[in-house]
Amino acid sequence: MQIRAFTLLESLLTLAVTSFLILIFSVTFQKTVHVIRGEIFVLQFENILKNQQTQAVTNAEVRSLSASDGTVFVNGAKYHVPSETLFSDFSIAFKENGNIQSIKQAKIVISLPFENDKKISYQLQLGSGQYRKTSS
Repeated sequence: MQIRAFTLLESLLTLAVTSFLILIFSVTFQKTVHVIRGEIFVLQFENILKNQQTQAVTNAEVRSLSASDGTVFVNGAKYHVPSETLFSDFSIAFKENGNIQSIKQAKIVISLPFENDKKISYQLQLGSGQYRKTSS
């Protein structure tokens, strides 16, 4: 009884096909991870925005939220921003009653480069502290 084994050519072809499939799935997986990390950070940012306003009312103190050169600051403390998100420069201060005290720019724009440069805009309303979210 004779056992037939793969030839060198068959082995290389099998290895090439397997490597190609693994490469395709890993690239797709990495892109998906970047997209999800960007979306999760946007949700975290919305939570931070609402939390700062709530803390201003609860603690009866002025709270601030700002971004400069892609770095977000919460009450002066640097907040880690993942590379999947890019911020426009802004500076917001919430008064003790939760209203916006001062605005450097009334519009916050977050770009998500891994989602075909998707842009999420927050148009803040002076006085009420509310915002309108749009995405494009």
